[in-house]
Amino acid sequence: MSTGYWLKYTLHVAHELEEAFVAMVLDSPYTLGWTEPYIDVLVTENGYDYREIEERPVVAYLFEPLTETPPVHEARLRSFLAGWGEGVRLIAAETVAEENESWKEAYTPIQVGGWTIAPSWTPSEQLADKQHVLWIDPGAAFGTGYHGTTQDILLLLQEMDVTGKRVLDIGAGSGILSIFCALQGAATPVHAIDINPQSRSEIGQNLAHNRLPDTAVAVIIGDPLVDGDLLPGQADLILINIGGGEAIAMLPLVERTLAPGGCVILSGIVEWIRPKVEKAYGRAGFTVAAEKQSGEWVTLQMRQK
Repeated sequence: MSTGYWLKYTLHVAHELEEAFVAMVLDSPYTLGWTEPYIDVLVTENGYDYREIEERPVVAYLFEPLTETPPVHEARLRSFLAGWGEGVRLIAAETVAEENESWKEAYTPIQVGGWTIAPSWTPSEQLADKQHVLWIDPGAAFGTGYHGTTQDILLLLQEMDVTGKRVLDIGAGSGILSIFCALQGAATPVHAIDINPQSRSEIGQNLAHNRLPDTAVAVIIGDPLVDGDLLPGQADLILINIGGGEAIAMLPLVERTLAPGGCVILSGIVEWIRPKVEKAYGRAGFTVAAEKQSGEWVTLQMRQK
């Protein structure tokens, strides 16, 4: 009988045992939450990267409903783990409330310029005095509006008139930028491409939250450098919020697709790769027309000279 509480176990699992251990847990009474390898965050020439430290154990989190006293549960778990010896060790056990939808509490409305970005479950009274609301639910695709790169693009877009503009959103994620452009009168469909298959359903849901038809955004799942034939012939505005190295790699596509007089907004650029991005685009005849910066992240609006 459920008490509304669970036991959460933190385990250390030898790196080479992770796959076998996870397979055993999935066929057991325990619920696997997630596993986390130890990683080193690396600062690279193009931004950030990471590497897994295989010499250190993987952290695994198991859960089970609390139906008896915690010591009884813990003793049973130790018996379950006994066959793994020192390869799998129990580090901590704690009682936690059953989550249900408590994770939603982490996502609250935020103000970006003249617009409020809010998840669909926000109580209406919280938004009673807000004139412009962009409804975006967090999901498996990037782009909740909480990251500085997304916010800085939205700020630049609010300074522009996108009415009637043909927009190509590369690395569209949740569709937040595509949907904003559609709400602001961009030509539809806005073309949104992302390599993550989850983007299609999430953009569809976020379109519905914003009372826009499915036809407002054409979702393309693929790699723009490989699947370029799926993209529109020309665009007046191209949005690329992926990274500095990726922005440089996309330059031939930008040159091929951007209509005369159009502009491209590049974001996800760490400040130490900015000179390389500007140099590459400068050689192609682009100059910086406007910019924003949040911490080390730079966003550039570029136009052809």
